[in-house]
Amino acid sequence: MTDINDPEGYAERIAESVKEQAEGGGSRRKFLNRSVLAGGALLALGGGTGIAMGQEDDGADELTANFDDVEGTDIDVLNYALTLENLENAFYREGLEMFSEEDFAQAEYGRSLSDLSTETAEEVQQLYDYVEVIGEHEAAHVKVLSEAITLLGGEPTPEAEYDFGVESVDGFLATGQVFENTGVAAYAGAAPFIESPDLLSAALSIHSVEARHAAVLNHVNGESSFPNAFDSALSQQEVLDAVGPFIES
Repeated sequence: MTDINDPEGYAERIAESVKEQAEGGGSRRKFLNRSVLAGGALLALGGGTGIAMGQEDDGADELTANFDDVEGTDIDVLNYALTLENLENAFYREGLEMFSEEDFAQAEYGRSLSDLSTETAEEVQQLYDYVEVIGEHEAAHVKVLSEAITLLGGEPTPEAEYDFGVESVDGFLATGQVFENTGVAAYAGAAPFIESPDLLSAALSIHSVEARHAAVLNHVNGESSFPNAFDSALSQQEVLDAVGPFIES
């Protein structure tokens, strides 16, 4: 079995699985709207009205996501996921360049370094380390998805230019919480539309990691790490509406 910590090997396994599924003649599931697709690359995610975190009303509708009635492919699914991972990767990279460990200590959730006890200082260090690891995870996701798309003859969605509007550590952590929870719901919504078994396995393995990220950031922002017995799913349009306002080009 391919080691998932070997990005190139993992990408090769995903690509082979997608090829085998396509060659098997199975019908394609309906997925992404062609109006936001060109040459296998996701484009122009604009016009969002705010952060969409799922349906407000209670009930089973929260656990499902409606997708546009158009044909898509597993390469489209990969590029859809890559669009989200590119955004998250850039977000953590820029945040860690912008804020130091001391900035984390002086944020509202903590106190000045000079006032910290040894225990609290260790907690600040731990949180900073967690954010660094989350950033490394997002970079690894980008690498695997990009490689798999390339091996399939597709064009990986490039990283866009973003404006995250973050000016403080607290704002950074709050925005990270939104991105991670949106990512969890996005993968939950996309999973039923994936055809190849290894791609589904890869998507679920990323989904569970995104959920761990979300749990940490929920806790840091003073909310429950696991608020519900079941996570909601978002359609691709709801996800694009959520992340669109952060994308400049």
